[in-house]
Amino acid sequence: MSACSHSAEQSPPGTSSSQSQPPSATNAPAAAAPAAYDIGRVDNVKNDFPVGFAPTAEPPKTLAQHDIESSGITAFTGAQIDPPQCRSMVIPPNVEPSVGAQAAGVRGEGDQGNIYVVALRLPQPVPAGQAPAGCDRVTLSGDPQAAGTAERIPAPHIDGVTTTGVKLSADASDDPDYLYTAALDNQTSVVVMGSTDTQLNPQQLLSDLLVKATSAVRGQ
Repeated sequence: MSACSHSAEQSPPGTSSSQSQPPSATNAPAAAAPAAYDIGRVDNVKNDFPVGFAPTAEPPKTLAQHDIESSGITAFTGAQIDPPQCRSMVIPPNVEPSVGAQAAGVRGEGDQGNIYVVALRLPQPVPAGQAPAGCDRVTLSGDPQAAGTAERIPAPHIDGVTTTGVKLSADASDDPDYLYTAALDNQTSVVVMGSTDTQLNPQQLLSDLLVKATSAVRGQ
């Protein structure tokens, strides 16, 4: 899918190993003080991007409507999803940007793909959770930048955090996009999305970046 070709900004005690495992509803966000999280620290992962991606840090900002409309994630939030009750599998409600939200990120583009890492703090609490049963695979339509299929994939386990993982395959594309999310609490989340050449093992690469970005926002 080509939605990841846009800017992701305009457009989380201790983490465990980044080895992927299925998301679990028991990984509920810990009741940590919001002040403990600094979304601006997400730029600590810029040195973890692969060689050739030239990462650029996007400092924290308050999102206006035009920022949301020009963001890479908008293609997915605006797409029609079938079955419709599975929308939260693709875009968990706690990572949908809204006017007044704070966002910071790192974006990197190169000949081998593009990667976006965004830390988001919503103006109002939105509980994290898992998609309903039977939502392991859905279809997307209605937006040329987000058309195809989406399937749930293992997300990394992070202590005290709810994580999700999705593989997005376009109707006509060689390299799928991957979208990983981590809910630190009901207002603070990290999103990693992108697509790279297969030799970079994008599923593991982006999963690892989610763990590192979450740790950075936590100040670990």
